[in-house]
Amino acid sequence: YIYIYIYEVDPKLLGHIHRLGVCRKRKLRRQTSRQGSGLGHKAAHEQRKMSPFIKQLFEEYPCKLLSACNSAHDFPKGGLSIPEIAFAGRSNVGKSSLLKAIVEKIQHVPTDNRPGTTRSLDFYDIARKLRIVDLPGYGFAFARDELLESWRRLIETYLAERRSLKRVMLIVDARHGLKKNDLEFLDKVEYYKRRFQIVLTKADLLEPEPLALMASDTKNQLKEYRHAHPELMLCSSMNHGGILEIRSMLGALIPRKDNDSKLKFKKSGEQGGRSSGVTRSDSERETLRQRIQARRKRMASRNSRKNKRA
Repeated sequence: YIYIYIYEVDPKLLGHIHRLGVCRKRKLRRQTSRQGSGLGHKAAHEQRKMSPFIKQLFEEYPCKLLSACNSAHDFPKGGLSIPEIAFAGRSNVGKSSLLKAIVEKIQHVPTDNRPGTTRSLDFYDIARKLRIVDLPGYGFAFARDELLESWRRLIETYLAERRSLKRVMLIVDARHGLKKNDLEFLDKVEYYKRRFQIVLTKADLLEPEPLALMASDTKNQLKEYRHAHPELMLCSSMNHGGILEIRSMLGALIPRKDNDSKLKFKKSGEQGGRSSGVTRSDSERETLRQRIQARRKRMASRNSRKNKRA
């Protein structure tokens, strides 16, 4: 006998995947003024509604390595008002590549085909508004058993004692879904009453229908967890599909008073003390005002000469 199982795909979820454009095999282009954006409808909408603060935070501002911790004593002190987002996942799941896609100017993020590239708790700071914590991957890795055990104890200490931790982002391979190691890690996060959210990455390696089935199955597995975020994130670090949604979600975790503020920073390679970015100094404003007034005078004199000739 041959048994054929027919799975029903949620049409809303399938439409959401098409709008995100996560299954495209090429990298999404940036939105231009004359040509099309190259993004899916959902991604283009997310790009339009994204606030200038979030856009500048993840695309323009440098994300600096604050500390690479091998013990709990090395954790950065203070900064309880700065929210921390921890990224976790199995070894070689593509966690570091995803961080590079989310934060364009992140520094010192190791990427390699060998599992176990991240060997410490790496704290990254963005403009003292947000901190991203890259946790060592669990599961198989090219490391000694003693080192793997030290990573496990360090992660548990961080989950138990870190007060500024606002959310744990669990990166899961969309081709395989939640595995045994992932469920064991979620049990620890649930035990320490930490809010967590699932991110299905490498979505470009699947067709929309299998991806929708995997997303539905993952949602069903999360129903028994009390601290699981109901929204499931879908993304790809290769074509950058779904990255804008993750940025918007991370920006929403920043306190509103910091979210409404403006950033001041120097662009990379700029000389001197001239400030650039969203705000300008008093001297730059005065120079700009004088240029605008001179241009208005030239336009007025040109129009007057045209009227005399007419």
